Amino acid sequence: MNYVKLGSSDLVVSKVCMGTMTFGKQNTQQEGVEQLNLAFDEYGVNFLDTAEMYPVPTEASTQGKTDETVAAFLKGRNREEVVLATKVSGRSDRIDWLRKDGSCAEVNRQQILESVDSSLQRLGTDYIDLLQIHWPDRYTGGLFGQPDFSPSNLKESNSF
Repeated sequence: MNYVKLGSSDLVVSKVCMGTMTFGKQNTQQEGVEQLNLAFDEYGVNFLDTAEMYPVPTEASTQGKTDETVAAFLKGRNREEVVLATKVSGRSDRIDWLRKDGSCAEVNRQQILESVDSSLQRLGTDYIDLLQIHWPDRYTGGLFGQPDFSPSNLKESNSF
């Protein structure tokens, strides 16, 4: 396996990042842990990616199952040897089960903090190496099966 420095950070990651979006729905927890062990032990992967909304297709009844699989994998590992990436969901009027108050997903300070705290708890760790925004918090039209762009659907974006 080849490794590279991740951007301007001090993180050194395998050129292959192990995705986990099916763990907990299309794969059992045991199968997910086995796949992660194989990737890390046999192929030299040190980088894995999850998201608060996984597994896919996303639904309230399975949300967080992927993180639980990753947590089971991490229990048998030295946490410092795993580069852990996760994602906060972008704006979605259809995803209203991620937040404790039932609000729809959007990228703002409050939701990012809640997302991180909830992810840390599900993952059973005290830090995340890389936090990403899963998709833009802006209307683009044509995204995830939406109709083409219409100015009437524009919403105010959150600034940071």
